[in-house]
Amino acid sequence: MKKVKILIVDGDKDAADASRVLLENAGYEVTTAGSGKGALEIMRKEKPDMVLLDAMLPDINGFSLCRDLKDDPNYSSMPVVFLTGLGSSEESYVANMAKEHKADGFFTKPVDAKKLLDKIAELITRIVPEIPETRARAKILLVDDDPDFLDATKQILIAHRYDVITAKNGEVGIQKAKYENPDLIVLD
Repeated sequence: MKKVKILIVDGDKDAADASRVLLENAGYEVTTAGSGKGALEIMRKEKPDMVLLDAMLPDINGFSLCRDLKDDPNYSSMPVVFLTGLGSSEESYVANMAKEHKADGFFTKPVDAKKLLDKIAELITRIVPEIPETRARAKILLVDDDPDFLDATKQILIAHRYDVITAKNGEVGIQKAKYENPDLIVLD
């Protein structure tokens, strides 16, 4: 089966790399571009299925690039999602700008991995309906008293498309296990 190709356009290399790792771990083929002009070149050569776009690029305004893509018949059906440090919520002025420029989604950095992956799956299913969910989402309960370990492990599992529940100790873990009925429990 063909992997879904996603192009990340972000002038911040560290942010682009973090998004790339998240998406590759979720099974997507990912290419990055550090500028709008670089993105257009990659789009002509590689024909991605979707674009994650920052609003602030070193050469072209991200909003203008989004509008140009949506007005081009070759790319008009391709989903474009803003992933930017501008704006503080989905109701912000920046989010409204993204909608006005025909974006299919808007997220502020740092992004919630699960929400981003769910939005990508939703958009990809609309344009490539023959790509099925590869497995039912397993529910994992993590039990550990180290909050850093819980957070890091949770993010890794979410990137691999698992539903994750956390508990800070055994007592809370037992309560959540009874209520949530997880498929797997990982204990310290």
